[in-house]
Amino acid sequence: MLLQKPAAEAFATWRPPSLAPFNWHVYDVGTALPDGWDTELLDLARSQSSRHTFRPTMSTAREVPDAEIPLETVNGEQLMAEAPWVHQLYVGWFRDLARRLIDEELLTTSTLNRALSLNILRGDGERYPCHVDSNPMQGLLYLTDLSEHTGGGLVVARDRSARNVAEVDANRGVIYPRRGQLYFFDARAHAHYVEPMRTADALRAVVTMNYYSPSCPESVRPAGLDEQLFAM
Repeated sequence: MLLQKPAAEAFATWRPPSLAPFNWHVYDVGTALPDGWDTELLDLARSQSSRHTFRPTMSTAREVPDAEIPLETVNGEQLMAEAPWVHQLYVGWFRDLARRLIDEELLTTSTLNRALSLNILRGDGERYPCHVDSNPMQGLLYLTDLSEHTGGGLVVARDRSARNVAEVDANRGVIYPRRGQLYFFDARAHAHYVEPMRTADALRAVVTMNYYSPSCPESVRPAGLDEQLFAM
């Protein structure tokens, strides 16, 4: 179908924005992992997760100043002790997969807690804080299926100027991952958060992985982030 003249003229002079829109890549790795990998990690979440309150004190937070958001996590040190194969994937195969998506080397972090965590949301109303990332490659391995019914979708701002949840929601995209999917993306310029769970029995569990690079080293990680994420 041919464009009408005004539209054709507008398209002829249109130029894409100087900064690329948010994009992500998904690998379906669940069937390549050993049987029971997700059950092992869910059992670990039930037995060893801890809860604390997140407060948006760091520069990457995109929450109202007085927000207090409960978090449930198993940190990287615990994952290394109880499920060392997760760390082996982080430094090995998963990093190799992520490396295909970037034009420079990907660097692992200096501490296990910065490298990995297992984040859990349970029940109606729980969500993960709104923020931008400091690292150029974020990895998320999902242990559970998510949908519009369960909630827990990854909500991403299309508008790079969004500074809080309300501004993200004004122009947003939502991703509902499935168990065994491994997501990689760069969200340094796009505020994002995890929408509230919608049913009493809903469960969201995901292993998070952080990678840095020579052009974006770990030294850019904002002060106060570790304390809020890991209750240090």
